[in-house]
Amino acid sequence: MRALVIVGSMMVAGGAGLSAQDPLSAARDMYASAAYEDALSTLSRLDGATTPDIARQADEYRAFCLYALGRTREAESIAESIIRREPLARLDAADASPRLELMFTEVRKRLLPSLIRDRFRVARSALDQKSFAAADTHLAEARLMILEAEKIGVKDDGLADLSILVDGFLQLVRSAPDQRTPQPAAAAPAVNAAAPAVAPRSVASTAAPVASSGPLTYSAEDEGVSPPVALEQRLPAMTPQMQMITKALKSNGIVDFVIDETGRVVDVTMRQSLNSTFDALVVRSARNWKYRPAMKDGVAVRYLKTLILVP
Repeated sequence: MRALVIVGSMMVAGGAGLSAQDPLSAARDMYASAAYEDALSTLSRLDGATTPDIARQADEYRAFCLYALGRTREAESIAESIIRREPLARLDAADASPRLELMFTEVRKRLLPSLIRDRFRVARSALDQKSFAAADTHLAEARLMILEAEKIGVKDDGLADLSILVDGFLQLVRSAPDQRTPQPAAAAPAVNAAAPAVAPRSVASTAAPVASSGPLTYSAEDEGVSPPVALEQRLPAMTPQMQMITKALKSNGIVDFVIDETGRVVDVTMRQSLNSTFDALVVRSARNWKYRPAMKDGVAVRYLKTLILVP
């Protein structure tokens, strides 16, 4: 009888130990023993006030259990919510099998193009509000997401243009901390008759959204659009004196131009002056540039492109 009492006491103690175990640890053990439904039930009892790290791990195990149960769509939905919160986060769980890693990678491939564009729009909004530190953070995050997209083989023709756009604005923000939000030029200045001799050091090709009541115009921020391909895009040269002045002032130029369905440049605007004389040369040259037009669903479309001119 005494032996029975001892055994009974051990069973009670063991039950108390299980009940004292936190839901996430218990769910992990259940998942490891293939008790997937029990693990899901246990995870549902997690306190909503848990830390972000615990909440993320719980979501991972929910996705793992649903995937193991063949409820793939539900598992992918949870994976989407995780990736939307942390686009570059890796699976923490030791139980993440190659199949689960692949499932998360496929979801990430599907989401990254829109997440990158969303992050860029937030950065542009920060620039408009002159919050340059915030813009730098968002642009840097977009750059990391673009690198991840390239690494996992995301197929999106517009990301190449967007990548240069992100790099161009990062360079602007970091090379000129006092950079102000560019304003449209009132009018193109007069063209200097002297022939320049030195070209700008680099040109970062970017795009920006269009607000217009005219024909629909796309940009690198739009998914499903293949950007135009330059056939003739020759910039005017810059005199050594002009180059020296612009470098000393740490100035950069921004020019917007619209490429129509035939590949012709139909509108040019200096959004930020590099140098009044050089601005006019750029505007005049841009009107002669030629492109293979942007395409959407097999149809040629208008496209707004921007060049950031860095001397």
